[in-house]
Amino acid sequence: MQSRPIYPYISFGTCIRFLQDASAGYPVHGDKFIITNIGKVLKMLDQLNLVVTKRATQVQNLIKLKEILSQKPDNYKLTIEEAKELNKIITDLRIIITAETSGSFAFSVTEKRIDVQKLLSDIKSLMHVGVFDSLPIVAKYDFEQSGKAIAFELPTAAAFHILRGTESVLREFYCIIVTRRRVKPLLWGEMIKSLEARRQPPSREILYLLTHIKNSFRNPTQHPEKIYEIDEVQDLFALCTDAISRMSHHLKSLK
Repeated sequence: MQSRPIYPYISFGTCIRFLQDASAGYPVHGDKFIITNIGKVLKMLDQLNLVVTKRATQVQNLIKLKEILSQKPDNYKLTIEEAKELNKIITDLRIIITAETSGSFAFSVTEKRIDVQKLLSDIKSLMHVGVFDSLPIVAKYDFEQSGKAIAFELPTAAAFHILRGTESVLREFYCIIVTRRRVKPLLWGEMIKSLEARRQPPSREILYLLTHIKNSFRNPTQHPEKIYEIDEVQDLFALCTDAISRMSHHLKSLK
């Protein structure tokens, strides 16, 4: 997945339209005139990876015309013949561009209850300060992926990442607290039972939250029995990040 701003596409179309409408007397040089716009069109063909269009004869003709015009004096203006040639090249090129791009699609994200920009590129800001940086590597990866999945409305995929990331944090939390006679394997339910049986267990709120997440979300998702809606997975994100924040705070209190 690549994140691209929309403006270059608008600029690309504007440059093509300008060159297609260019007439005799248009300045050749200058920031907003013929040479500059031809350069922008050629650059965008590369950026958009329009491989079919780039191989077209019209592109080579456009490059040649640009080279010829580049050698003209600073105050040079298009002649009638040059304008007709440029218009013909761009008109024909536009047909090829339309044909090649007709099979390409751009997807845009819609607003969510959680800030979309943060979901895509700043997931740590959706957690308490310092919490994300303290997570295991796998958990960081899972929550970053869950953010993207929520943004692009893949709620069940997001739930898998959220729950896997939370379980990764739970395992680290458990292993820090329990240093001897740990349960094997490190299963969610068994770790909670082991923590509850300790002489000084973590707070009831933490254990209750972890039990609720396991019974209501983790087990039905893992087995599998559950398909998520976009609002539900945003609730799950908030629930799990709350549990993770509480675990992080508890570990800090032990130091």
